[in-house]
Amino acid sequence: MNSRVLLGAACLTLVSCALKHPPFGADIMPESARAQIPGHWAGPHRSGAVVPNWIRTFHDPELTALVADAVERNPDLKAAAARVEASRAAVRIAAASLYPRIAMKGLGERQGQHLSGDLGRGINPPDFGGSGTENSGGAGLDTSTDETSQRWVYGLASGAAWEADVWGRIRSKKAAAKAESEALEADYEFARQSLAAAVARAYFTTIEAAQQEANAQETLNIYQEYSKLTDVQKTQGFASDFDVSQITSRTASAQEALYTAQQARAQTIRAIEVVTSRYPAGKFDVRRSFPDQPKAVPAGLPAQILERRPDLIASERRFAAAFHRVNEARTARLPRFVLSATSGLGTAQLDSVGTLDAVVWSFAAGVTQPIFFGGELQAAQDLRTAEQKAAAASYVGAALRAFENVEDALAGDYYLRKREGALAEAVSSSGESVKLGGKQLEQGQIDMFTVLRLSGENLAAKVQLTQIRASRLRERVNLYLALGGDFEGTGAPGK
Repeated sequence: MNSRVLLGAACLTLVSCALKHPPFGADIMPESARAQIPGHWAGPHRSGAVVPNWIRTFHDPELTALVADAVERNPDLKAAAARVEASRAAVRIAAASLYPRIAMKGLGERQGQHLSGDLGRGINPPDFGGSGTENSGGAGLDTSTDETSQRWVYGLASGAAWEADVWGRIRSKKAAAKAESEALEADYEFARQSLAAAVARAYFTTIEAAQQEANAQETLNIYQEYSKLTDVQKTQGFASDFDVSQITSRTASAQEALYTAQQARAQTIRAIEVVTSRYPAGKFDVRRSFPDQPKAVPAGLPAQILERRPDLIASERRFAAAFHRVNEARTARLPRFVLSATSGLGTAQLDSVGTLDAVVWSFAAGVTQPIFFGGELQAAQDLRTAEQKAAAASYVGAALRAFENVEDALAGDYYLRKREGALAEAVSSSGESVKLGGKQLEQGQIDMFTVLRLSGENLAAKVQLTQIRASRLRERVNLYLALGGDFEGTGAPGK
C-alpha cells in the first residue's frame, strides 16, 4: 500500500504541467502598435549605442560627487530598496508551498472530569469545543463509567503534508511574486536614475540662479551709476524731476530682480540639501559657472529602450505578474492532490486505573475538487484576466510616453542649441551697441535714456542666454534619463 501511494505521488510530479511564458517587450503590444515602432529616431540624433556613466560627460567632479552623495543618503531611495527586500521575501513565501510542510508537537496535559447521571450506559460526556483560547490538542476524557476521574496525557508527534502542484497553481503564484519583485527592482533602479537626474537639474538651476543674480547685479550697478549722473545733471539744470523719477524706478526694479534671483538660488540649494539628507538651510556651496555642454549623445534604436528603461521593464514585469495570476486563478478550479503523513508516541495515565502507551501513524492521499463556491472562483479568474488586460494597456501607454520623452528631448536639445547660437550673437551685437551708445552719449549725440534702453536690451539678451544654457544642460539630463542610460553602472540593490 505504501509503495502504491509513493508511486502515485511520483507520477503526479512527473505529469505536472509546465508553466507558459508571458510575452516580453514589444510582443505585449498589439500588432498595430508594434508595427509603428520606427527603425530610428525622428528627432536629430547621433547614431550608436547608448553608453552609461553620463554624469561624467559634464566633466564636473562637484556634480559627480553630489549625485553619489544623494544616492547614498536619500531616504526615499532607501525606502525603495527596503521594498525590494520585502518583495524578495514574498517570493520565498510563495515558493514555500512547493515543499512539504513538516511540524513536530510535544504534549503534556492534565485532564479531569466529574460526571453525574446515567453512568455505565456508554454515554460520552458533552463536548464544548474550543473555548476561544489556544488548545494544546490533547484528547478529552470520553468515559462515563466513573463518576470522577483524572489523568495525564503526554507524548510526542510529528506530521507532514505536501500538495502536488500538478496544474502549476503554486508555481504560478511563485512566478507572479517573482515578477512583481523584479518590477520593484526596476522601480528602484528608475528611482535611482531619476534621483540622479533631479540632482543634476537642480544643480544646473542653482548655477542659473547665480548667473541671473550676476545679471541683475550688473543691471543694478548700471542704473545706480546713471542715477548718480542724473542727480548731478539735475543740480546743473540739465535733467528734470521726470528724468530722476524714471531712473529711480528702473533702479528699484533692478533691485527687486536681484532679490528674486537670490531667493531662487537659495530655494534650489535647499532642494539639493533635502535630497542629500542635509538640513535645508540654503547654505550649500555650489559653483556659479556652467560646466561645458557635452557632445552629442548616441541615442541607440527606439525598440531598444523597451529592454533598457527601468520604468518600462517594471511595467513589463507587472504584466508578467498579471499573466501568471490568471493561470493561478484558472488552476484554482481544478482538483488538488495532497499527500500527508503523521506519526506519534504517546501515553495516557488514568489515576488509580493504569497506563496505556500508544504508537500511532497514518499515511493518506486525497483529492479535492471544488464544486460550487457561488461563482467565486470564476469571478476571481475574470478579475485576474481584467488585470492582465489593464497591465498590457499600461505597458503600451508607458512605451508611447517613453518614445515621446526621447523625441521631445532630442528636438529640445536641437532647438535649444540653435537658440543659444542666436542669443549669443544677440548678446554680442547688443553689447557692441551699448559701447557705441556710450561714446555717442559723451559726444552729446544721443540722450542717456537711449543708452539705458540699449543696456536693457543687452541685459535682457544675457538673461535669455543664461536661461537657454541652463535649459540645454537640463534637457541633456532629460535625454539621458529618457534613453535609460545609467549615470554609472547597474544599480539594483544587491541580492
